[in-house]
Amino acid sequence: MQKYDHDVIIAGAGIVGAAIAYHLAIAGLRVAVVDATGPAAAATGASDGAVSVASKKPGPMARLANASLLYTRNLAAAGPLAAAFASRPAHIFGTGGAEIAAMDALIEKLSALAGPVRVVGDGPASRLPGIGAVVERLVTLDGEGHMPGHKAVRSYLATPGITQIWPAPVLGFDSDDRGVTLRLTDRSLRAGRLVLALGVSSATLLPGLPILPRSGQLLITDRGPPSELSGALTAAAYLVAKTADAATVPLSPVVLDPLATGQYLIGSSRENGGDPGTVDFATLRTILTRAVAVWPALRQRRVIRAFAGVRAAVSDGLPIVGPISGEGRVFVATGFEGDGICLSALIGRELALMLRGMAPEAGVAADLARLSPSRFAPALLSAGAA
Repeated sequence: MQKYDHDVIIAGAGIVGAAIAYHLAIAGLRVAVVDATGPAAAATGASDGAVSVASKKPGPMARLANASLLYTRNLAAAGPLAAAFASRPAHIFGTGGAEIAAMDALIEKLSALAGPVRVVGDGPASRLPGIGAVVERLVTLDGEGHMPGHKAVRSYLATPGITQIWPAPVLGFDSDDRGVTLRLTDRSLRAGRLVLALGVSSATLLPGLPILPRSGQLLITDRGPPSELSGALTAAAYLVAKTADAATVPLSPVVLDPLATGQYLIGSSRENGGDPGTVDFATLRTILTRAVAVWPALRQRRVIRAFAGVRAAVSDGLPIVGPISGEGRVFVATGFEGDGICLSALIGRELALMLRGMAPEAGVAADLARLSPSRFAPALLSAGAA
């Protein structure tokens, strides 16, 4: 009988990797989560925590987000996300024809999904006290959620049966018909299955992955009195940016998120390339200028931090989830580009089923198949060493 150190090794301690580990552990498997730095150290830790259906591209992403929001609610009601997830309203604002058209498309999308997110207000911006006069239209949604990534990751990883290994950079892996060997800087680990959930670093181990680093510039204000905002205030330009080339987005895709600390998180751009150690002050100025015009109370606040989060994007706009063609023991879960917080619960459940040789849930099977790495074969057949 083949001897393994673990049944499954997950490379990457972001929210997607942690969710997969949780679902495997509660099924009784021995799981190890390996990370070069530690939990929620990259895109997960830099996210705004929105569990949002409204922001998703129509089609498979919106339908999967809808199913994941419902499942996340279940995990919060009686499970690991009780202290991490909370439902909250959301506000979408717009100025000008392109943003107004995007708001119409949003309402149509949510109506077709018939899910937990619904429109509870649509009209003049004056319905929201404190909003700037530059805003022409405001749509208010009920049923969206908020889940700080670092809280969710720590809750998932607290599950018995999960071994946590970091700091431990991954050098490469070798797969055969009996298992997978993961090579770290100081040791090697043997497992029956391997999951690569490393974000932009996944392409280092699988050069055939069409992963694109995409930056998002963000700002955090100082603390102040509790905000009058009950949920995030999102420009409809953010919806346009999900479906159009960045050059065609009419206005800055600002998201203004009130935090429980009395601070505001303000973001975010979508720039190809990027370095988490470098901020773009011209882009930050554009974001902040529109944020202040939309929410004038920001004039009374100071910016105390600016930073760049780097998301893993994919050339066709869909994440990559599933087994690598020709590598029956190696799976991948990457390329979520800011949608990982929302999709993590569902992807964790479904990939855990795949790893156990089980079929996906019928309601999401067709959309999940659209995310398969097989759409990029045979480019992915050259896997292994870094």
